[in-house]
Amino acid sequence: MTIESRSFYTRGDSFSVGASQEHVQRALVGFGATEVRFSQRGDLNAIAFRANGRQFRIVLSLPQSQGSAGDGDEPEQARGHRITAKALELNARRFWHAFALATDAKLAAALAGVATLESEFLAHVVLPGNRTVFDELEPVIASAYRSGRRPSIRTAATSPTD
Repeated sequence: MTIESRSFYTRGDSFSVGASQEHVQRALVGFGATEVRFSQRGDLNAIAFRANGRQFRIVLSLPQSQGSAGDGDEPEQARGHRITAKALELNARRFWHAFALATDAKLAAALAGVATLESEFLAHVVLPGNRTVFDELEPVIASAYRSGRRPSIRTAATSPTD
């Protein structure tokens, strides 16, 4: 597998959201991933795929741009709404472009043997029970920082989370 070298490394708002998502999908499939799916629910976006005998799920929340437009029929407010919509679209383009670049870097590291696919996407491995490694470990890590004590992964692995 080779990493596609088209001129994708330009300004982040030069590519549509769809083009960046397509780039991610092609890169994952080119690496050997199957069942690559994108979904959206509210402000959350997810990418799921299978590779190397594992299932992965990456959940992303697009950052919102600053400022908001008011409701109403006044021309100034309508103009503000258009500006906000354009700013949100540019924000989404930049976000997905950055995600595509990050995905390329992770896949390139795995391809070069610098890392494995599992280590690059470890937080996003889906465990039995449909939770990710991140979902399971985030509260353990937060608790360790609050308490100042090193967590026992063995205890964390056997503690009920539901």
